[in-house]
Amino acid sequence: MIGTPITRDLVLLGGGHAHVEVLRRFAMRPLPGVRLTVVSREIHTPYSGMLPGLIAGHYRYDEVHIDLGPLARRAGARLYHDTVVALDLEHQQIRCAERPAVAYDVLSLDIGAVPAMDVPGAREHAIAVKPVSNFHPRFEALRERVAASDAPHHVVVVGGGAGGVELVLAACARLRAERGRRGRDAGALRFSLVCAESDVLPTHPERARQLTRAALARDGIALHADFRVTTVERTALVSAHGQRLACDDVLWVTHAAAAEWPRASGLATDAQGFIRVDANLQSISHVGVFAVGDIAAVDGYPRPKSGVFAVRQGPPLADNLRRALTGQRLRPFAPQRAFLSLISTGRRHAIASRGPFAWAGDWVWHWKDHIDRTFMRRYQRLPAMRASSPDGVEDPTMRCGGCGAKLDATVLREALRALPQQARADIVIGLGAPDDAAVTRPPPGMLAVHTVDGFRSFIDDPYTFGRIAANHCLNDIYAMGATPLTALAFVTLPVAAPAKMQADLREALLGAHAILAAADTILVGGHTAEGAELTLGFNINGYADEAALLRKSGAQVGDALVLTRPLGSGVLLAAAMRGIAASRDLEAALAEMSRSSAGAARVVRDHGATAMTDVTGFGLAGHALELARASELSIEINLERVPLYAGARELAAAGIESTLAPHNRASFATAVPRSAIEHLCFDPQTAGGLLASIPAARAAACVDALQDAGYRAACIGRCCATHAAEPRLRFA
Repeated sequence: MIGTPITRDLVLLGGGHAHVEVLRRFAMRPLPGVRLTVVSREIHTPYSGMLPGLIAGHYRYDEVHIDLGPLARRAGARLYHDTVVALDLEHQQIRCAERPAVAYDVLSLDIGAVPAMDVPGAREHAIAVKPVSNFHPRFEALRERVAASDAPHHVVVVGGGAGGVELVLAACARLRAERGRRGRDAGALRFSLVCAESDVLPTHPERARQLTRAALARDGIALHADFRVTTVERTALVSAHGQRLACDDVLWVTHAAAAEWPRASGLATDAQGFIRVDANLQSISHVGVFAVGDIAAVDGYPRPKSGVFAVRQGPPLADNLRRALTGQRLRPFAPQRAFLSLISTGRRHAIASRGPFAWAGDWVWHWKDHIDRTFMRRYQRLPAMRASSPDGVEDPTMRCGGCGAKLDATVLREALRALPQQARADIVIGLGAPDDAAVTRPPPGMLAVHTVDGFRSFIDDPYTFGRIAANHCLNDIYAMGATPLTALAFVTLPVAAPAKMQADLREALLGAHAILAAADTILVGGHTAEGAELTLGFNINGYADEAALLRKSGAQVGDALVLTRPLGSGVLLAAAMRGIAASRDLEAALAEMSRSSAGAARVVRDHGATAMTDVTGFGLAGHALELARASELSIEINLERVPLYAGARELAAAGIESTLAPHNRASFATAVPRSAIEHLCFDPQTAGGLLASIPAARAAACVDALQDAGYRAACIGRCCATHAAEPRLRFA
């Protein structure tokens, strides 16, 4: 059944503390007819309250990050992993670095802030604490470098606020402990905290500052107050008074700075570039645009840039977004003036303050730990979602079938207009002058090669889906040793308002066009329809010299078996549907699936491939068996050599599998997987790798050339003589 038509787009820019609460609330109570989209540079959102514990070694990476993928899926939201570069406020579109523009009806920004790096030399020689995705690997490299040495080392943290205090204490505890565990000289490590003010924590009560100074002194951390850094050199900091402080590494946690593009896009901002919003959290200059967290400045309510305020803004933001989408009056939100501040001191010890009062102790850290873990569980253990109900826009069961289900001509025409126009002498009739059918002129003396493939969408990003679908369909041409020439698309789109359907079609075709154009393949036509979900496929037409045609039947005994891409996409996509795949693993797989196999096909042909196929729905085992039967030999697969996508082995070991996997195993009457890797040999692959038999003497060079070209290829087995009593396929 076709679902409720989409009539409104709510887009969340950034995955900050307030936006994860919006997603949680929309997961619990969806708004029919409204489509959520999250555009975020980070797909694992760090929780600021636990970052010092990560640096100190008290928490693992996943314990302090909220995975936006499962949370977005629970909320029915599309997750676009990209960087925003501008807003087109007039046309209500978001400009991204890597993908087509994203349209919105209501927009919310929770993109955070970054330490101001406007001091000469800071960008070149200091490590900024934000964004955390950049800071964490650089700190880990620093930790490894320092821990492996006995040499004296001086680490300086610049910034006397809560962030700087927590970072210097956490870094001190972690780095000294690391050296101690490795039998190195922990006493040769020095730490300093530099602040421009006369004391640390200038916005906190005196008692909290006293406790903080005591914690710094306890760990031998030097405090350099009234030291306003004017220059950062490779091995020293220079102050406004000409003082020099020698150092080996600088960690930068100064006052917050705003991204430049909100102001450049035309949003009203304060003098520092932060988006001005009213008590409703809505932009004072643009109705329907909201901002929260560090990027926002609430008129009349000046507050420090602190995660505690973003957390508190989540519920009223979710309420006002819902009200804006349904035409209701917004509700003002007044942030609290007094709030509890909890500061970690490196060890399992913390300082608490509220108003003029402050306390310190191990019990404060355990209290903070309980609060932080409770907060994180809200976004990792969501209750079951309630089903949405029709919103009265149109009875979805009354949509026409047959040719009445074709897309509106205007929708199709406008979406096609967004595609770059291509022309080539062999295209007689194509999209440039569309007719009832496309007409092409094949190269003389060549064989025509045709294939068709397609599937329903497995992700909520039409652009990425278009790229992967085109790649998947091209693989059959490459597996034949042929050259693609033209493509015909067939698309089904979920019912929505015409502008929404046009945007989805445009994004899907732009994604596909990027892959087709790179393969010098021209989209010459196709067919569109409306339905319950997005589906996309292509009829690819190509050509090949008969002498160069590769089939499944040419493998020879003694040939090596080369696979050009990892296994595990089926398991990862199945886990993503259940909301349990780590987004970083899924993103890495999607990036690999978007990569063309054209280069891999050239490499294996150049190294004398005798037979080739692509690994798709039947899994590695099924397609290897097809090659073995066609070539009348047996194939042995060395399981330890099979490349796997990150996270796939663990998911397979936990029993996660695609719905087609049991049917793939059923084709092997004696095949009972003995390990997670063998399990993955039956995993259906989308945009999988090429599987080629290569003369043994050339196999190593072939794999080296594939890896040099950027493919995660491996020699995974060999072709053997077959005997009646032995299976065609066996695992070693």
